[in-house]
Amino acid sequence: MIEKLLYSHVSLATIAKVIGVELPSSIDRNQKIVRVLTQPKYVSPGDLVISGWYPREKTVSESLKKGAVAIFCERAVKKKFPQDCVIPVDDPFLLVRRYEEWRSKYCHAKRVVITGSVGKTTTTGLISAVLSSSFKTLTSESMANSHDAVLRNVQMLEFSHQYWVQEIGGVHPGYIESSAEFLRANLVVLTNIGESHLDLYGSKENILKDKTSLERYAAPDAAVIINADDELLNQAAYSHQTIRCSVKDSSADFYAENIRTDADGLRFILHCCAGEQEIHLNLYGEHNAYNAMFAAAVGLHAGLKLKQIAKSLESYHSAGMRQNLIHVGGYKLFIDAFNAEPQTVLGAAKTLESMSVENGGRKIFVMGHIDKLGESSAEKHAALGRELAKLKLDLFFFYEGDSKWTYQAMKEAGCRNVRLMSTREELEDWLENELSRKDLIVLKSGQFKACLGKCVDHAFGTTFQSGLQWNDGRREEKNGFVFRLHNDCYAELESYSGPDTQLKLPDHYGEYIVTRIAPGAFSGNNHICSIVIPDSIRNIGSRAFYNCSKLKEVAFSQRLKMIEDQAFSRCCALEAVDLPEGTIHIGEKAFSGCKRLHTIHVPETVGYIGHNAIPDSCKQI
Repeated sequence: MIEKLLYSHVSLATIAKVIGVELPSSIDRNQKIVRVLTQPKYVSPGDLVISGWYPREKTVSESLKKGAVAIFCERAVKKKFPQDCVIPVDDPFLLVRRYEEWRSKYCHAKRVVITGSVGKTTTTGLISAVLSSSFKTLTSESMANSHDAVLRNVQMLEFSHQYWVQEIGGVHPGYIESSAEFLRANLVVLTNIGESHLDLYGSKENILKDKTSLERYAAPDAAVIINADDELLNQAAYSHQTIRCSVKDSSADFYAENIRTDADGLRFILHCCAGEQEIHLNLYGEHNAYNAMFAAAVGLHAGLKLKQIAKSLESYHSAGMRQNLIHVGGYKLFIDAFNAEPQTVLGAAKTLESMSVENGGRKIFVMGHIDKLGESSAEKHAALGRELAKLKLDLFFFYEGDSKWTYQAMKEAGCRNVRLMSTREELEDWLENELSRKDLIVLKSGQFKACLGKCVDHAFGTTFQSGLQWNDGRREEKNGFVFRLHNDCYAELESYSGPDTQLKLPDHYGEYIVTRIAPGAFSGNNHICSIVIPDSIRNIGSRAFYNCSKLKEVAFSQRLKMIEDQAFSRCCALEAVDLPEGTIHIGEKAFSGCKRLHTIHVPETVGYIGHNAIPDSCKQI
């Protein structure tokens, strides 16, 4: 109760007093504030925005459009915005800090903070799996590791939370340190010091300095958990208890041995002060042994038993474009295309080398340009090629940017199983037409320049693009249709509220191409009798037409790839279905409960039909 009284819909006047801002007399001081934010993409009516970290003028203008109650900004920016609700301040960063300290003052959750060049999101997920099994735990969402993410998460803290698990990412010198001062972590996890963001940090030493600031500002009784096999981390000086994790040094506090990868994931033996334990992860690659050790160290520090920790680690599954082994349409795809740097690309290729394939299948590695390596990007891509040349894989493909130097280095090393793709369309065409269901393919890139997730979506009808950073999209409505518009000019059809019973779905909204019917888009619509799905559609989402009781006829997109679970379930009037050539995946219960469905044409291209996808009474042709 006291929590709600303190923090629920606090007035603008209260927040202004807390952070030390004098409000103009012309503004309504009693307006209730829903959230305090710094990033305009999250703003909704009722929010207060503090403009500082992100492009200042854009933050103000977008926040005004979205209905922010008030916007605190630097005085120079205020000169361009005459609105009374745009209020000049001297130091926006100080205001954020004051608000965060006030908002968390009565919340006593122990703070576990994770950073590193790579592996921090997986480590965060594993730590959350371990702690949430026994404690009420607040965990940052995937990639929610910015200043604004910390600010958003602190407003989700409850008095009853026992742990707060927060990932922190670096961008430039001092970026992490500004969050470290507020967080005052109880446990710090440092995964590694790599080459991500070298373009702005300038050197790995500068990256180390910023990331280890979490330890320097940690609570007096805190501990720091480090990757002892990382040279820079191992040699750094720490002022807190240091817990070392290693796959090379058996004297480390946590030591992993007998590391092996099989079809079910990664296995290894963990040695630590609590004893010896077999660990199984639903993840692939030796690097995940480190991530699991970090999580185990946190769990033991919290007082959990080693067997319980092992069980929690095994319950964790990756998702989206991070280390995600998926089976779609009978194809086996390992997608790791959210973030990359040379060591993780090499690690992904080594993981593929260690995995088995069906008799006659190939091990295929697709690498895209590695983002944010700075002036030495070409050199680092070439050095990576010389290392990849040592591996025994069947095919290597390279796409976009400086990956051409990786390709060239492998050619110079005598490799003949390499190919440089000149366009995205060329790569997509190969994936769509040349990949065998016996093959195992790994696609590794960052999410920006190469963004291999796009290629997978186009070739297999998946929806990885929607999981890209800053790609939540915006909603627009036209003629009763609601669209979600994403980057790269593609859209999802989210719903329909019009009166028509015979529908021809739109294939575009302005310059945006409609590629997917979103989950639940027409669910429960009892008016539609027939639908024409345009050829732009590749994916029909789960329950998209669930319980459309009068839907009798569907003309499918000729470019359709995937029908997700229960997409047409309980469409009782549906009588016949003719799926086009090129369809590869029919999800579980896709047509279950379609009582009048007597015939369905399933093309030979379909490689997966889910459980109860087609009624037993229906004839397949």
